[in-house]
Amino acid sequence: MTDESRRSVLTQSMQELGLLHIEHEAIDIPEETETLLHEQNQVKRLIHILENAGCSGGQPSGNRMEIGEVIQQLLKINEQTEAIHQEKEQLERNVRHLAPWGNYHFHKFQRLMENGLYGYLCHTDKQSFARINQSDAIVEKINQFGNNVYFVVITQDKDYSPSFEYFPVPKNSPADLAEAINQQQNQLTETIATLQSYSGYLPTLQQYLIKVADAIALSRAEASYHEHSDGRLISISAWFPAKNEQKVLHFLDRERVAWKIRDPQKEEKVPVVLNNRSYPRLFEPITQIFELPNYNETDLTPFLSVFYPILFAYCLGDAGYGFVLMVLMIAGYFSVFRQTRSIAVLGIILGGVTTVMGFIKSGSLFGIALMSDHPQAWIRQLSQWVMIPDDSTRIFNAFNVALMIGVIQIHTGIAIAIYNKIKYKGYTYALAPVGKLLVVSSLIWIFLADMQEIAELNVLGDFRNYQLISGIVLVVFFHDMDLSLAKRLGGFFMPLFFIFTGILGDILSYVRLFALGLASSVLGLVVNQIGLQIMGESIFSMILGVVFLVLGHALNFGIAALGSFVHPLRLTFVEFYGNVGFQGKGLTYRPFKKSKLTV
Repeated sequence: MTDESRRSVLTQSMQELGLLHIEHEAIDIPEETETLLHEQNQVKRLIHILENAGCSGGQPSGNRMEIGEVIQQLLKINEQTEAIHQEKEQLERNVRHLAPWGNYHFHKFQRLMENGLYGYLCHTDKQSFARINQSDAIVEKINQFGNNVYFVVITQDKDYSPSFEYFPVPKNSPADLAEAINQQQNQLTETIATLQSYSGYLPTLQQYLIKVADAIALSRAEASYHEHSDGRLISISAWFPAKNEQKVLHFLDRERVAWKIRDPQKEEKVPVVLNNRSYPRLFEPITQIFELPNYNETDLTPFLSVFYPILFAYCLGDAGYGFVLMVLMIAGYFSVFRQTRSIAVLGIILGGVTTVMGFIKSGSLFGIALMSDHPQAWIRQLSQWVMIPDDSTRIFNAFNVALMIGVIQIHTGIAIAIYNKIKYKGYTYALAPVGKLLVVSSLIWIFLADMQEIAELNVLGDFRNYQLISGIVLVVFFHDMDLSLAKRLGGFFMPLFFIFTGILGDILSYVRLFALGLASSVLGLVVNQIGLQIMGESIFSMILGVVFLVLGHALNFGIAALGSFVHPLRLTFVEFYGNVGFQGKGLTYRPFKKSKLTV
């Protein structure tokens, strides 16, 4: 076996193993790979074209063709279709261009030309039209739209050149163009029917796409080898999860190749695999909206799985809307989300938490306020579940609880930052975030005890002052351990400035939880009031009122759900991630393996 074939066999074996993330250096793409990429794009486009033409698979009709011939035939048909589309669009543009002059018959203008008269379609503004000299030409106004006048000029001057916009009467009238467009549409119908005759080749093309993707990955992997000793030795670098070490070792021993395995170094860009249990794993798509954590920091998905449902539910805020979301996601689990049921499960969780939160926070059910003095008995019964009212005289009201959620999440973020520093850099690096935690907690303590005059917290005053001073000292001396002590002391102002100014902005950002929840409830209440006013004694007014209630709540639900999705993301990725000291830029672990179909 030659060295080239040995390399090819080894690379194919690695692809079969499907565990190694190969390091591809920034090198020129081999010509073979470029050809495969071009072919992949072609096949993807053809699959998309067939699906748009209503093809869904089946058995090929007639004599079965080779895949290469199928691709060439489909490319030819697609080229013809695009040409017809372009010609049809050009004809439609011409029709729109001639529309202001109405329909005309060119043969009549042709008769004028035979007698030495020439026709022009003209366009100008109303003031200029009034100044046209009609002594040397026949001017006939056809249409006027606002200040624009469309008219026809008939003159003996073959080289007619006025100051306004004009052009000779086209040979094709609007009626002729409409007939040509109809012919083009018939041709398009025929090409679609031709495309549909290839429906049976759709599964074959999809399977071929998989083969091409595998060939591309194989080609890129073979281009990633390094040559040593004038090509007598070759090497390749790859990553794999530690849990798969025994499988990799067994593969290497079986292939009888020299190998070296080591742990990642801190400065290396290591691919990341999120390793969460079943519940936090549902929230990984939300984590991936921003960035993956890098290899040397903690995956925040488990914490996001705790906070995000609470933030979402607090924003949406209405038990009825939460129930609707939950029902929609349950229906989607068995229909539109059958291929991605984890998304449906995530929606069910968010809807369920919102339903509970809608009862215990403020108390809102499709915009109906759950009040203890409400005339309806069932509403008074539900009002017993309200634990976080909109009563400003209560400490645990909806506004204050929103801020408390922010305080808890921010403290959690700082605690994670401390853990990260200890785990990945050492205890001395953790002293600055410890100082930040002391400063933040003492500032909140001072604010609540002294400025808000909460008597229960107005104790141990000297202790909280010492806590604040201790935190400041830790930040001043240890805020950047990669600098010398002198430089740290010289640059202590900015870290303290960001802590003191950031804590106020971070916590106040959580007011949006209260504001959005209140807005959705108030808008729901307004929809109810208007809907009930529309309803009268007649059947028509009753139907109109119900339609308004359904559409109004549907619109309010859509807006509230969008805000409830976006704003918790903002609180997570800015306030929470910022206090964690999240660096991100994690490289996704993509093992070199047989591919799955993705069109």
